[in-house]
Amino acid sequence: MTMSTEEGIWGKIKSSEFFKDGEIETSEFIKICLYDEDFGYYRAARTRVGGEGADFYTSSSLKEKVFGRLLRAAADKFFTSSGENPLDYPFAEIGAEPGTQIIEGAKVFRLGDEIKIPEKCVLISNELLDAQPFSRFKFQGGKWRKAFIKTDSCCRCEEIFKDASKAETKFLNEKFPQARLEGFRIDFSFPALEIFEKICTQNWRGVLIFADYFRTSQELCEMPRGTARTYKNHKYGGEIWNFPGETDITFSPCSDFFIDILKAHGFSDSSAKDQEKFFIENSAAEIEKIISNPSPFDMQKRELAQLISPAHMGASFRILSAARF
Repeated sequence: MTMSTEEGIWGKIKSSEFFKDGEIETSEFIKICLYDEDFGYYRAARTRVGGEGADFYTSSSLKEKVFGRLLRAAADKFFTSSGENPLDYPFAEIGAEPGTQIIEGAKVFRLGDEIKIPEKCVLISNELLDAQPFSRFKFQGGKWRKAFIKTDSCCRCEEIFKDASKAETKFLNEKFPQARLEGFRIDFSFPALEIFEKICTQNWRGVLIFADYFRTSQELCEMPRGTARTYKNHKYGGEIWNFPGETDITFSPCSDFFIDILKAHGFSDSSAKDQEKFFIENSAAEIEKIISNPSPFDMQKRELAQLISPAHMGASFRILSAARF
């Protein structure tokens, strides 16, 4: 009898060194659900991104490839303003889905690849950081507490909380002081910071452009329920333990910390802007080419509207960008 993905995931969770007394910390649970070599969501040969049969849309999954054109135009503007030759900086992409890439001909780092960034490049990524495991915290009883998932022999789950560590408490009090309200939640990924730090520490020069569901610390302090969510068959979910290994689990990374890392490693012009604003400011000539087509049925124009309209992806996604020459 073939083992289902859900059965396999629960087997891995219960055999994990982090599973004790029927409990596992949320980030370790998510790590297994998303990245287990045998049953993880991102390891499976399945269609995750796109239309029918997928779980969610993203900018790079749109068929006309307008997203890549706009990214290329934006990168060129960085080079023009810095007096650099864009031909000296090939594109490299981190985290592409199997068989896909945003910019044709770019060097691609997929899941499991060693990320060794070229000495000169335009480094791009789409939803890399929100795909990392994250911890959940709740301000409860006048202090920060950390979420664990507790399960019984039938894999029925509930969320329980234990006191956060001294280091975690200090971090949350310093970085999210306005969230110190009873019941307030903060979802935060320390692994995402570690990955980004490793990227910026490497000895390379060029432009970095990452698209994701970034939010500032101030905005996160205005979202009392946190940002953890799931997507399955284009439907939003709130309980991350449902359909383990078969659903995307994600959150909104805090852009402030990534900007701090960029600055610490010598990057300039670092910012995180709404996707709409970023492309209008940096890809105006390419946008003009697309909208100049007189046909009202032109698919590239429709795709452009999806990417920059605030009602679609224009406000949902933000672009983190910086340069180091």
